[in-house]
Amino acid sequence: MSWKKTAINITMGNDRYPKGIKVIRFNNIVEDPTAEQIQTFAEGLVLLSDGDSYLGSEIVKHTQQSAK
Repeated sequence: MSWKKTAINITMGNDRYPKGIKVIRFNNIVEDPTAEQIQTFAEGLVLLSDGDSYLGSEIVKHTQQSAK
């Protein structure tokens, strides 16, 4: 199998969002992000937000398997 792309879904919380949460998807990130990289990125998003809190993240890795 070969790596095609990696995406990350960041879940943010804020009373202003429907049901109190918002999921933001970022595509085409590095193949294997570390926990530290994800945490640093999420902290940056919190600083740029209007009162959001970081609730968690999901890493989505897309791979392709060729028929041979």
